[in-house]
Amino acid sequence: MAMSVGLEPKELKAALEGVMPWLTPTGLASEALEKLDRPLLAWMQDSELHMFDSAAHYAAYADEPGGLSRLEREIAKLPPRPEWAMERVWSPDEETDEAYDAAYEKACVTIGGRRLHPRDLDAYTAIAYELADLADQDEEFDPNDVESKDELVRGDLDAGVAWAAAGVCVLQQSLPYPFRDVLPYGNIDNRPAHRLVYAYANLLQLKHPRKAAAWFTAMVYFSPMDNMGARFLAPGGPSGSLPVGI
Repeated sequence: MAMSVGLEPKELKAALEGVMPWLTPTGLASEALEKLDRPLLAWMQDSELHMFDSAAHYAAYADEPGGLSRLEREIAKLPPRPEWAMERVWSPDEETDEAYDAAYEKACVTIGGRRLHPRDLDAYTAIAYELADLADQDEEFDPNDVESKDELVRGDLDAGVAWAAAGVCVLQQSLPYPFRDVLPYGNIDNRPAHRLVYAYANLLQLKHPRKAAAWFTAMVYFSPMDNMGARFLAPGGPSGSLPVGI
């Protein structure tokens, strides 16, 4: 007699719908985790004050031309979910003071030949885009000048994806898996996570559209307000064009 252990394939697929895929760290990501002093702190906020009601959120858009997309209708069925907040490590800029800059530099390590704070998610995003060097990062970019995705990439796409993946693996250390709750973009400290996951999905789609689809979908699930515009690239979204599946 055959013995079944765990969920059946269909049940497992349903259970993981909308969940960020788990990235197994390899190469650069493994190096980043080896240098990680500790995960970023992340916590569920007070459930009496911070529960995200997807149905109420989408109700405000139901009467718009075209109505809700298939993806949005699915998310609208979800019960209210807890909101989370994350610790943020700021990349030094003109607004950070000398004391902060010194503390940041002291915490920096070398990963893949680059010096960065291992918990600075924005640093992984910046390096990923720098290495991929996408044409649409320029202010004067004209999409009509690009005939194929290959022309969009001017740098090393594989290196860019690897850096974004390393950042995602760092992020994974902080959130429970599977993460089914909400990470509000309105909380400014959560935004590096949004930018990082979008960067990974955005670069990945240039290599593997099917693999990227699950990441864009997950972004809409964990942030239905979707300030990054992931819904427009997710299957079943308002203009989703990526194929479903991995």
